[in-house]
Amino acid sequence: MKKESFHKLITLVAAVGLFGLAPHARGGEETEKPEPKDMGEAMDLMSGSLKRLRRLRRDPERWTKSAALVAEGSRIVVASMKWIPKQILELPEGPEKIRALADSRRLMGLTLVGYAELELAFLAKDEEKVEETLDKLKEIKAESHDKYNRGE
Repeated sequence: MKKESFHKLITLVAAVGLFGLAPHARGGEETEKPEPKDMGEAMDLMSGSLKRLRRLRRDPERWTKSAALVAEGSRIVVASMKWIPKQILELPEGPEKIRALADSRRLMGLTLVGYAELELAFLAKDEEKVEETLDKLKEIKAESHDKYNRGE
């Protein structure tokens, strides 16, 4: 390839990227959904994505659809990581608040790992792993709510 052609190709690729004309994932299907506006909405969306899994139990395409649903839930988990639980925000500055922030990040990280494990379990069509991972996610949710969502 001539040097001039190579530079033209690089320029074209950069221009396409800048103008957002890059191909969409999933064959051009619109995949961008609005991000949740706050942590409460994000938690509701995450919980809803897991509840919808039950409706797919008898669907012949259960494994694929469930994996996609969990992948969407993962996107919500990542989006929600930018928020701090209200109970932590209300703590006075100091070591207790710093520990609570670190613990909240730990729990959100474990939630993201759980979603990734769940997606992999659905892709592997491993019912035992699905149930085990769902149980793990329920435990993380319970711990999170006990610590940072009392009565809300």
